[in-house]
Amino acid sequence: MSSLFEIPNQKFPANAKSVKVVNNIKGKKILAFTAHSDDLSIGAGGFLAYLSGFNLIKPILAYTGWRGVNKKVSKETATKIREKEMEKESQILGLKKPVFLRLRTYEKSDSQDKDLDTQIIKEIIKKEKPKIIFLPNNLDLHPRHRLLSRLILKALEELKMPVELFFYEIPWSVFSGREFNFIVPLSKELANRKINAIKVHKSQLSRTDFVRLSKALLALRAGMVPEQKIGGYGVKISLGKWVEVYKRKLLKF
Repeated sequence: MSSLFEIPNQKFPANAKSVKVVNNIKGKKILAFTAHSDDLSIGAGGFLAYLSGFNLIKPILAYTGWRGVNKKVSKETATKIREKEMEKESQILGLKKPVFLRLRTYEKSDSQDKDLDTQIIKEIIKKEKPKIIFLPNNLDLHPRHRLLSRLILKALEELKMPVELFFYEIPWSVFSGREFNFIVPLSKELANRKINAIKVHKSQLSRTDFVRLSKALLALRAGMVPEQKIGGYGVKISLGKWVEVYKRKLLKF
C-alpha cells in the first residue's frame, strides 16, 4: 500500500508542497457508521480493510434498508437478509461484528424521533470512546445518508467529544474537487477485498450493479486525483490504479 495523503490547506489545485503524508493511524478505536448495509464497503471498503490491520474497527448499521430487498418477503426477513450480508462484509474487511441500531428515523423523521435516535448514537459513542469515526458525507444527496451524518454530528456536539472524522463518498453522491482532502491509494489486494465485500450484498446487486460503479469510481479517482490534488495540472504523477478519497475533519470543542 502506498502512503496516505492529506491536503491540509485545501488549495485547488494542490501542489507538492501542500501535501502531507500520513502513516500514523494505528492502535485506535474506530467506529464506522453506515446508513445501509452496503454503503460502508462501497464508500470506504478499501481504507477500512487497510486500517483493520492496525486498529480495532466496529461497524455500526443505522437503518438496514429493508425496502431495498427485491423480493416479496416480510420486513423482518428483509432486515435479517441485509444484516447477514453486512456480517459477511465485515469478515472480509477485517472488521468487528457489526452493531445493528434499527433507528426510528428510517421510516419517521419528526423531531422526537430524531432526538431519540441521537441519544442512541450518543450512547454508543460515549460507551466506545472512538478516536476516529467514519460517516456518510453530511452533504450527501441521499436523505437517509445525510440524516445519519447530521445525527452523528449532533450527538458529538452534545458530548463535546473531540474526534477525527472521515466522511466518505458513494457513487451516486461523489465529492466535488474542493470537498475531499484525504487520498487513499489502494493496492490490488485491498481493491479486491473492497469489491469482494460489495459482492456479498446480493440482495442489492440484483437491483443496481454497485460492483461496476465502485470500480469505475476507483478508476476515476486514480486517473484524476494525482494531477488534480497533488502534482498540479499538467504534471504526471501515478498513485496506482485504484484510489479512494475522503473529507477528513478534526472535530474540536
